[in-house]
Order: sequence, then structure tokens, then C-alpha cells
Amino acid sequence: MWLGVAIVLCIGCSVLYALYQTAIGANNSLGGTAAGAIVPSAAELQHSYGIAAGGSLPELNDSQLDARMKAIAASGAKWIRFDFKWSEIQPDNAQNYKWDAYDRLVRTAQKYNLYILGILDFTPMWARSSECRDTDKCAPANNAQFAQFARTVSNRYKNRGLHYWEVWNESNSPTFWQPKANAKSYTDLLKRTYTAIHTEDKDAVVMTAGPSPQETTDESYAPVDFLTAIYANGGKGYFDAVGAHPYTFPLSPKNSAEHAWYQMASSTNSMRQVMVKNGDADKKIWITEFGSPTGGPGAVSSVENPNLEAQPYVVTEDLQAKILSDAVDLYRSYDWVGPLLYYSYQDAGTTPDTNENFFGLVRYDGSKKPAYQVFQTAAKNVTAP
Repeated sequence: MWLGVAIVLCIGCSVLYALYQTAIGANNSLGGTAAGAIVPSAAELQHSYGIAAGGSLPELNDSQLDARMKAIAASGAKWIRFDFKWSEIQPDNAQNYKWDAYDRLVRTAQKYNLYILGILDFTPMWARSSECRDTDKCAPANNAQFAQFARTVSNRYKNRGLHYWEVWNESNSPTFWQPKANAKSYTDLLKRTYTAIHTEDKDAVVMTAGPSPQETTDESYAPVDFLTAIYANGGKGYFDAVGAHPYTFPLSPKNSAEHAWYQMASSTNSMRQVMVKNGDADKKIWITEFGSPTGGPGAVSSVENPNLEAQPYVVTEDLQAKILSDAVDLYRSYDWVGPLLYYSYQDAGTTPDTNENFFGLVRYDGSKKPAYQVFQTAAKNVTAP
């Protein structure tokens, strides 16, 4: 009798799991097969280069996207980092998913043998709290719902070789975690998401959100303070790597100021030292964004004239190249890093009202800035420390 019950229960479990797989979209053109999957080597998980593309890629049509991915691969990049936005994949409710835009991105990136680092982020209207309604940068009202979304994404793409996930973007900043940064809430999200993804994919690499350069205030955390707070709130054991966004412009990362690179790599007060002190010396820091803008409003900094008294947020193209060259020199000397992803490949526009238009290695018209050659040389001549 017990054998019969067990068989019935087993059959029931199989049926329920099949229904689950169908509901979350596992039975699709990208799931259920290893065809097209590409896997980075051990060396490429330490010293290699890529492009942080953010959320811009879905705006490109098919031919533009193909050309962009082809050009990124030609630069020597091994990685492409882009958002998997909860607000776009589940815009309407917790039951329905829209995959077409992301299936297209995955197919096109893998056509050119680019490894994918996916950013899981941004909250749809239905999943926001009453305290924050007007932007998808609102923190989720229910972290368990976000974790289920992350598990579903992992399930869909794991058989295509997508095992690398960054949980949110710059969650130490009120720009991306509204109404204000909250380390306790983010750590809860990280723990739930890590567990959900690893339940789905034993090969997953789940990393913390790369923190942006910030000061610690009532609404934000400096990078070192944010990672310290993640540990203090029980985050140890719930990430496989740490993300970092060590922007330093208009300074070089070799400058002695306590900028974000210093906060990542210093031998005293740094993210790396926080990891060592908490027993995570064997885990890597992935530089998931780094770069500098060559246009925008305000004062300009150059190699010859740093112009620091004017607090510039724009650098000349020559200084952009130098900042990257100095970063590469430092990066090559570390044995505790993962890939370095440059933000970004191509300028987003030409209007000077925002420096966000000018972070590219190439200009809006596709012509190459001096930093392009620095990147390509580094990417195609990778050397370990």
C-alpha cells in the first residue's frame, strides 16, 4: 500500500513540477537544451574584460543589435553585462512573463561568443510599496516576490550558460534604491535571491550589487560601509562574489585620494579588506562598471589641467584613455579580481545636457576614441599577476 501511495505521490510531484516548468516559461526556445551555451574558462573568470551596457540594448532594432554585439566582440571583450529588468519581464502581475526582448539579447550576444553577466533589478508597478510608486527604481515591497522572479530567470537561461547574476544595481544609492538606500532590506533581498537562484542552478555565481561612489549619509552608503553593513546584517554566505563600481574620474585610480577605487582595493580600509576580515578572502571582486565621460555640462578636466577646483564631471578623451590605462595596470596586479567591465561601449547621444551620453569607448557615430585602443590592447593581451 505504501509503495502504491509513494508511486501516486511521485507521479503527482512530476505533474506539479511539469506545470511549474511550463508556468515559469522553462519550455521555450531557449530552455531545455545546452545548444548555444558557452562557458568561460577559469582564467576568464579572473582576468578578462567586458562591456557594461546597462539597459540600452533593448532599444536597438535587430540589425543595430547585431552590429553592436559584433563590434563589442571585435574590441576583445569577453563579457557583456545588461539588465534583466523585473519591471519589463513581469510588467503586469506575478503570473505573466514577457521574454522576447531578453531572448533576443541572449541569442545575439551568444552569436558572438560573449559571456553574459545579468543584472537582476527594478520593480514593476504592481510590486512597489505605497511609499514609492513613481519609478521602477523603488525597492520591492516583497523581497520574496523578487527572489521568485530571479529564480524564474535563472531557470529559463541556465541551459544557455547564463550562470552569472548581479543582484540589483548600485543599491547603496537612493538613485537606484528608492526612497533611500537600506542595507538591511537589501541584504534580505540578496539572501532570498541567492537561495532561490542556487536552488535552481547549482552552477550559479551570484554577486552583490556593485556600489557606486557615494558618501555615507542618511540616504546612502559609501562602498566600504555598504559591504560592511551587508556582513553585519547576515549576508555572509549569501554571495559568491562582490560587485564594485570604482569610478574615479576626473582622477586616475592611481591617485592617492580615497576615491571608489581606493575603497575597493586599499590595503587598509577597503571592500577587499572587509572581505578578508570576514573570512571571504577566496571570493573575487568583479569590477562590473568602470569608466569616465568625455562630454556633458560643466567644467572639463584634462591630463595637462586637472581643473579640480572646478569639480569637473567631464574629462578629455586623452584623460579618459589615461584613466583606463592606469586602471588596467592596477587590475593586472591583483590576484583577487574577477572580470573588469567597462561602461560603456558607445556614446548614448550627442546632446551635452548630461554626461551619461559620453561614457563610450567609441563616439555616437561609431568612431573610436583613444580609450578604445587601450581597452582592445588590454583585452587581447590578458596577463595574470
